[in-house]
Amino acid sequence: MSLKHRMIFIVDDDDDDCSMLWQAFQKHHPGCLLFGFSDGQELLDHLTNYYDVPDLIILDLNMPVMDGVTTLKRLKRSSRFSAIPTVLLSSSFETNDNLRIHELGPGALRFKPTSYNELVQLTNQLYPAETVPGFTTSLPATG
Repeated sequence: MSLKHRMIFIVDDDDDDCSMLWQAFQKHHPGCLLFGFSDGQELLDHLTNYYDVPDLIILDLNMPVMDGVTTLKRLKRSSRFSAIPTVLLSSSFETNDNLRIHELGPGALRFKPTSYNELVQLTNQLYPAETVPGFTTSLPATG
């Protein structure tokens, strides 16, 4: 039986945040394949034009062109992409963001880690230790 490499799409316009997340995944989960996008529209264009469907999408909440909430809503409306586990990350939350995100369900939104150790913990939650075909991601709700 061959093990499947999990494909993870990281969507964030902040190069530093992308780089830290990328490093944490590569160091602690070397079996994953990482791809980066700078905004939601770039991600949706890729998904529409290519066959590859990721095992996980990590979206920044606040991005230019198309933000994370709008991107997630479009993914969830698509029969092809609605089952992809998706997580929104944000460093701050405003009342309007909370109202927009509430309708997406529990566990959709996480605070961006502020330290490397927190980032590693997040990658461990999103990428379980075993790498087998047909994996699912259970995302516990955070307060």
